[in-house]
Amino acid sequence: MSKKMVFTLAIAIGLIACKNESKDSFQNVEANAAEVPANASPMEQIKAVALEEGDIIGRTKQSFIALQEEYKKASGKVPGIGEVNVFVDDNFTLMIENKADGHVYQTKVNLKDLESEQGGLSLIPDDGQKIKFPGLKLNTKGGKAAVEHLKDGKQVKTENFLEIYLADRPSIEKVTPAILQGINIANDKMPK
Repeated sequence: MSKKMVFTLAIAIGLIACKNESKDSFQNVEANAAEVPANASPMEQIKAVALEEGDIIGRTKQSFIALQEEYKKASGKVPGIGEVNVFVDDNFTLMIENKADGHVYQTKVNLKDLESEQGGLSLIPDDGQKIKFPGLKLNTKGGKAAVEHLKDGKQVKTENFLEIYLADRPSIEKVTPAILQGINIANDKMPK
């Protein structure tokens, strides 16, 4: 019970500082934050941002808030990471948009196409030479080429995996369980 309370409180605190943004049918993962009075008690803050158990889309989006926060921390530290926004639409499509080097890069994948079972996820260790920053690799179900990469709105390639690189190992450790939770919620694999 106390683990649930701590997790809910951590999410609530993260949501309090969020701002509203939207993009076409995608909604920024921070956009589900409720208005919380500045003088609200911790319990009032939790209640204000709490989601209904049946709000599958809301719960999925909420799972990716940690990724949005860690991308903000990585901006300017990891080459190629500029202003990054993470979006999830109502069909469970994840879009990571990166504005860097005068271009807009987008990576899109439906969360239902990502594998969360054994072998679906692997950590990418940073060796300081070839791989300078730690990462996370999520494979698609059945090796399906479901991950789209776009540059300035034009598709440049599709892959059967999604890779995420961040500034340091603690950032990867923070986002990994949250991302898996989002994938499991989207695939209706959460314990009842």
